[in-house]
Amino acid sequence: MRADACPLPDARIDMVPDAILVPPQAETGMTCGVLGPDGNALAAARTFYSDARFTPDPTPPDAPPAHLPGRWLFAGMGRYHFGHFLLESTPRLWALDHVATPVDGIALFSRPGRDIAAVLRRRLGPLMAQLGQNLPIHLIEHPTRVDELVLPSQGFGHLHWSHGTPEARAYMRRHLCAGPVPEGPERIYISRRRLKDPIKQVPHERLLERWTTKAGYQVIHPERLTIPEQIAAYRAAKVILGPDGSAFHLAAFVFSPGAKVGLIQRRTRQDVFDAIAQQITGFSDVDLTSFAALSDYAPTAEDGPRPPQMLGLRADLQAAGFI
Repeated sequence: MRADACPLPDARIDMVPDAILVPPQAETGMTCGVLGPDGNALAAARTFYSDARFTPDPTPPDAPPAHLPGRWLFAGMGRYHFGHFLLESTPRLWALDHVATPVDGIALFSRPGRDIAAVLRRRLGPLMAQLGQNLPIHLIEHPTRVDELVLPSQGFGHLHWSHGTPEARAYMRRHLCAGPVPEGPERIYISRRRLKDPIKQVPHERLLERWTTKAGYQVIHPERLTIPEQIAAYRAAKVILGPDGSAFHLAAFVFSPGAKVGLIQRRTRQDVFDAIAQQITGFSDVDLTSFAALSDYAPTAEDGPRPPQMLGLRADLQAAGFI
């Protein structure tokens, strides 16, 4: 089901007794969701993911589901990719500040072939502990019935959902900014140069790093930092520059008010770039400038001649006062 015409829903919390959580299975792809006590799929449990699509609704399981006693908050889809995790696995946690009765923990779908448990242990655990208020996380790998499910609406997400609801914006900022204290330089350049996949890198980024270092920036590589270290750096910086990507999904939640942010468009998909820009201005009170000189740039050798787009980007950065 496509979500192009579906607006971001208003904040809502449904209490579902005897809910059955049906996670994705290898043979059903992204089909997953929650069945109510009558066996029908609940539309509110669909996750807005990827290219403007909702997860397809599941059908009742053939075998009796497992039983998870207690009262659990449904967080949605656990995604391996960092950016997708932020936009699909955390947008329902805002409800933790709005439920009248405490919950026993957070229920998160686990996808086959994606070891989300290992990702939580190695990297995302501190983030979920902070946003999940240290509640236990139960990964749903097989159809599971819970005594009572707290089912919040998705508070933000991809594309035209990136700006978030007021409740989700307040929750993310309040809980993430209550963690690591600001620590780091006032000017940072967020680099993608050390990402393993060349497709995700920015051509001639060494040149960008040289320009920004000369202008007084410290170059950071977010994938080499822990989540708390990233948050501390983003909160401390007064001037932030970098190409669009997953790092800005996290940074958007914690930028200091009044920070100057420069977002360099590195891909041709305008809607994806616009969504990241919209997320930044939706969640943070910052001065955002977008740079489009590389949006149609065909990659060449890292140390080859400077293409006209790079020279145009430098002129744009200078005119905007970033270098």
